[in-house]
Amino acid sequence: HNPPSQPKENSIGQNHHQEEIIHKLARQLRNIGDSIDHRMVQEDFQQEDRAILAHFVLVFFGGVHMLLRFLWNNHVM
Repeated sequence: HNPPSQPKENSIGQNHHQEEIIHKLARQLRNIGDSIDHRMVQEDFQQEDRAILAHFVLVFFGGVHMLLRFLWNNHVM
């Protein structure tokens, strides 16, 4: 035979509980999304920093090399 129908108050309580769970999951998903977004932004900055550092190193050593060659050619050393 048929299972007894749930009283209306009980189903309202269940709906409220399900809504709370859905909101909690939505918050967790949003937090996960935010942390992924934050990490990606940090990685972008790190890549830019590395590119700037590499550029600086190349320019610096290129300048040192040119200076040494200039000094060598002019017999200052």
